[in-house]
Amino acid sequence: MMTHQSPSLTRPARPSTSLRREEALWGLLLVAPSTLVVLVFALLPILGSLGVSFTDWGGLSRPEWVGLANYQKALTNDPKALRYLLQTLIFSAFAVPLGLLVSLAIASLIHNVSSPAVRGFFRTLYYLPMVTVGVATALLWQALFGATGVNWLNQPSTVIPAVAFFTVWQGAGSSIILFLAALANVPKELYEAAQLDGARPSQLFRFITLPQISPTLFLVLVLSLIGSLQVFEAILFMTKGGPGDSSTTIAFYIYKSAFSYFRMGYATALSWLLALGLIVLLVAQWRLQRRWVHYE
Repeated sequence: MMTHQSPSLTRPARPSTSLRREEALWGLLLVAPSTLVVLVFALLPILGSLGVSFTDWGGLSRPEWVGLANYQKALTNDPKALRYLLQTLIFSAFAVPLGLLVSLAIASLIHNVSSPAVRGFFRTLYYLPMVTVGVATALLWQALFGATGVNWLNQPSTVIPAVAFFTVWQGAGSSIILFLAALANVPKELYEAAQLDGARPSQLFRFITLPQISPTLFLVLVLSLIGSLQVFEAILFMTKGGPGDSSTTIAFYIYKSAFSYFRMGYATALSWLLALGLIVLLVAQWRLQRRWVHYE
């Protein structure tokens, strides 16, 4: 009677300690160039700017250490900073919701187009402002807003909504692309099952589409909020903070403090306060997103 012996199962040999060390060394060597670039061109300037924020420096003169005086002034003794921060928040209140609604609406319309060629055409069309030189588009819209009738950019009551509308037009392309990708990943079976139960289009959008694309909606919300709180280019080329200072944002005030008033230390302190405020806001958003963002 023949007996069959089952082959013995052996564990693969673990790599030796010297081999693991060699692999780790090669890994460090491969990432060393990019790490050096980040260290030299990002981390060191960031740390340097933190040091500058504790000084009184005009850019050419010798920095004078003032400790927390710049931060104290920004938080307690500079009414302009508070006013410009408020104007920045008003700008965000216009730009962020409008940008979300417009980009999601356009993405939904493009998604429902049956022809792939037509969808590709509109994707390219709406993304063009993203790759167009910002100065050119800002000057073009500056002319459009002041062409005939009401000069939107010269009225304190309309200048912020006008610039917000421009930034929505300029930045909607990336949001549309993100929403299109999210809409394409929504399972069609969910729509079919809901339609069999008699769901209306509005119910499909509210109870299926929005929950399914909520991670992308959260991402676009975060990116839009960060961009709106740092708006600078549109203000610089369209209004220069005017009329008066009714469209001056906190980012534009930082620019003026550094390169018009030559208060580099104070401008850097404002930048750090803005960065810290953004971090706090992002942490709060991350905690709140658990209530309405669905990752399943």
